[in-house]
Amino acid sequence: MRLGAHPVGGVLHLKHYEGLIKFGQPIRAKSVMAEIGQHTKMDSFIKEKKKYLASAWEDVEDWGVMVITFEDLSAATVFSSDGVLGGVRNTMSVYLSNAVVHVNMNPHNALEVYAPEGHIFGDEYIAEKLETKAGWNFPSPDEDWVRGYPQEMEDFMDSLIEDREPVSGILLARDVVEVIYAAYQSAEEGRRVELRQDLFGD
Repeated sequence: MRLGAHPVGGVLHLKHYEGLIKFGQPIRAKSVMAEIGQHTKMDSFIKEKKKYLASAWEDVEDWGVMVITFEDLSAATVFSSDGVLGGVRNTMSVYLSNAVVHVNMNPHNALEVYAPEGHIFGDEYIAEKLETKAGWNFPSPDEDWVRGYPQEMEDFMDSLIEDREPVSGILLARDVVEVIYAAYQSAEEGRRVELRQDLFGD
C-alpha cells in the first residue's frame, strides 16, 4: 500500500482512459498476482555495518511486485521498492502494438548535474530520498510541475466549476484500492486473485 499506490493508479488510469476512448467505458483490472518482501529485515542486510537504504519501516513491505491482467487480456507489471540507491525512481514504460513510450517522471532528466563530492552543492535540494549529492544527479527545474501537482489541482478545481467528475474519479480510486488489497491477498495466499467487477453497483 505504501509503495505501490501511485504506480498502480497510473497504470489503471491509462487503461481506464484507453477504454473510454475505444469503448465508452473503462477497461478494468480482471486479476492480480503479487509478491512482497521485507529485504531490509534479511540477516545479510542487518549484518551490514553501514546502511545506505532506509530500513526503519515496521510491519510493512519494502519491496513488492504485481502483475495486473485487464479485461481485454492486456497486462501490466508494477514494481516498487525502497531498496534502490540513487533517490526515488518513478518511471513507466508502455509497450503498444505500434509504439513504445518511456516516461521518466523522477528522476526527470531535463537537467543533469555532477559533483565529485556531496558537499559541493551545499544545502541545495537535488531530489527526494537521495543518499548523496556526489556523482551524477537529476534535479528537476520545476519538480511540482513534472510530478503533475498543478495539473492535478487544476483538474480538481475545473471539476468543481464544471460540475463534473475529476479525471481521476471515484471509480479509479476504488479500483486502485481493490487491486492493492487483491495484491496483498495474492502475496499471502500464493495465487492469482480474480477481481469482483460487480461490487458497488458496477
